[in-house]
Amino acid sequence: MHPDLVHAVVLAALARVPNGTNRKLASKVPEHRDRAEDTIAASIVVALAPRR
Repeated sequence: MHPDLVHAVVLAALARVPNGTNRKLASKVPEHRDRAEDTIAASIVVALAPRR
């Protein structure tokens, strides 16, 4: 996948998640960051999944 497309997908995913998730990405607590990353990853998978 082209790097610009990856960047756009990640930005779109960040825009769709709750604000608390974005704050948790900057957290110094590893568990908070892990959960935030999981939430964003799930958002990307849902966005890229084929619709029927």
